[in-house]
Amino acid sequence: MARYFGTNGIRGTLSSVTPDFIAKMCASFATWAKRTRNYKNSGGDPLRVLVARDTRTTGEMVEGAVVSGLLWAGAQPVLLGIMPSPGVEFLGKKRRLPSIIITSSHNPPEWVALKFNDDRGVALTKERGEEIEQIYEEGLWDKTSWDKIPPVERDYNAINEYISVLRSGCIAQHSFEECEGIHNQDKSKPLEGLRVVIDCGNGTAGRVAPGLFKELGAKVITLNAQEDGFFPGRNSEPTEQNVQDLIKAVKAVGADVGIAYDGDGDRLALVDEKGNYVLGDKVFAIAVDIRYGELERKRAAMVGNDTKNLPGHGDIVTTVATSNIIREIAARHGANVKYVVVGAPYIAEEMEREGANYAMGGEEVGGIIWPDVHPGKDAILSSLKIALMLVQQKKKLSEVVDSLPKLFNVKEKIEAGPERFEKINRLQEKMRGLGNAIVIDGVRLDFDDGWCIARASGTENFIRVFGEAKSEKRAKELVDLMKKELDNIK
Repeated sequence: MARYFGTNGIRGTLSSVTPDFIAKMCASFATWAKRTRNYKNSGGDPLRVLVARDTRTTGEMVEGAVVSGLLWAGAQPVLLGIMPSPGVEFLGKKRRLPSIIITSSHNPPEWVALKFNDDRGVALTKERGEEIEQIYEEGLWDKTSWDKIPPVERDYNAINEYISVLRSGCIAQHSFEECEGIHNQDKSKPLEGLRVVIDCGNGTAGRVAPGLFKELGAKVITLNAQEDGFFPGRNSEPTEQNVQDLIKAVKAVGADVGIAYDGDGDRLALVDEKGNYVLGDKVFAIAVDIRYGELERKRAAMVGNDTKNLPGHGDIVTTVATSNIIREIAARHGANVKYVVVGAPYIAEEMEREGANYAMGGEEVGGIIWPDVHPGKDAILSSLKIALMLVQQKKKLSEVVDSLPKLFNVKEKIEAGPERFEKINRLQEKMRGLGNAIVIDGVRLDFDDGWCIARASGTENFIRVFGEAKSEKRAKELVDLMKKELDNIK
């Protein structure tokens, strides 16, 4: 059976992800969603599926194909328009509806992609996608008759629901349920006086972030806030190379912080007041510290009132490729780190596992999940919380970054060809059972003074090798150690 699902949904160009393919795959998704145990079909009403898109030039065309596929399977599309991915995941959780997000996230403008979420707002892993792929391959999606096609619904207020939750409840450290109760009451300006440069990257964040920061009291200067599917301002991924204009702007205007988002608003990059780019793992580490502070304050407020429901600290969920900075920050708060396969869907799935007690999740690329709100990476929410922390603690972002554990990274790519996966599989077999080895996604080796990992790239003919330690020399030694192990695999 052919495989179509990758790390997070289906991606490609129009040569492979065609309108015909999209319609059939979305019909297969709707069929799968109707058959899953989580779907509650009351009174024979059609399955409703949320549909949103990013700003790419292919968006309307792909949306038409998605709608056709859903209607073909007898499902009712609920069109949300252009909207950040985290907003869709929030609404999916709130309304208990599956969703399809038409976005290639941080990829170049010619890419076409679909993200599929279940009715908890949790993105489907490629393993869960196998059931949908099978329905597609066998042509066994539901096919409704002409007289049973449901009407297309359009929800023009959806984005305002997301903005309302961000505005009040979430940045005030309330839970999902509490946000719902107070979002129309909070009129405060907690970001009063903060000077911010926001680079929206011509993506969906431009519909939400600049206006919300202004409303909350910040002084805002925007870059690339106009929606444009060609991404003329910069490439969509907010890497240091791609946000040079933001770095220059922060220094030129004397801003307190620079904020950059990717195309669909789930990845975050920061620039401090000195113009220094803040790596994604450090952004995640700052968020982890904020999250534990929230939980500690909530515990303190609840003592003596409702002691039987005191929130625990919980652990952190992240990928095997994430810096040990996260482990050290969690340890400061008496918590541990749970490692999963690289990819946001695996983090979300683990966090939503029944009986799990996790404080938050995230990736080293600046994708952060706040589970009280929804199970998706949310760059806009994360940027608001970090901005609020800077105001409340009266700190410079550079000071916050300097307070993090000091670790050094070395990253290399090794040409490996299509056989890269088999080579990593053989390395896993060799290392399996070692006390310091994690073999759930490539091979990660942990040592007292650092760690290293080898993983096969999912999209390129490379094996990626990372090393991290308290000195650059040791990080390079760990990379060389892993490369030597790879050389010994025949």
